[in-house]
Amino acid sequence: MADNTAQFANQAQDVNRSISDAIQGLTGTQFNIMQRLGDVQRNMFSQAVEAANEQMQVLARIREPREFATAQADLVKSYGQKYVESVNEAVDIVVEGWQEYGDKLEKSVNSVTDKTQKSAPSKKS
Repeated sequence: MADNTAQFANQAQDVNRSISDAIQGLTGTQFNIMQRLGDVQRNMFSQAVEAANEQMQVLARIREPREFATAQADLVKSYGQKYVESVNEAVDIVVEGWQEYGDKLEKSVNSVTDKTQKSAPSKKS
C-alpha cells in the first residue's frame, strides 16, 4: 500500500512539474512576443518623429503651393510605406507567436495527458 501511495505521489509531482514547465514556456513565449512588438512600436515612434521633423523642414523650406503639395505627397508615400511595413512586421510577429504558443500548448497538453493517464489507477476486471 505504501509503495502505491509513494508511486502515486511521485506521478502527481511529475504531472505538476509538467504543468509548471508548460506555464513557464507559455509565459516565455508571451514575453518574447511582447518584447518584439515593443521593438516594432519603438521603431514606429521613431518613424513618426522623423516624419514630423521632415514635415517641419518642408514647411520651412518650400513656399510654392504646388511644390509643397508634391513634397507632402512624397512624405506621405515614403512614411506610409514604412508604416505598412511596420504593421506587416507586427502581424508576422503575432502570427509566429500564436503558432509557437499553439505548438507549446499542444505539446504540454499531450505530455500532461499522457502522464495523467499513466498515474491513474488501472481498472482491473
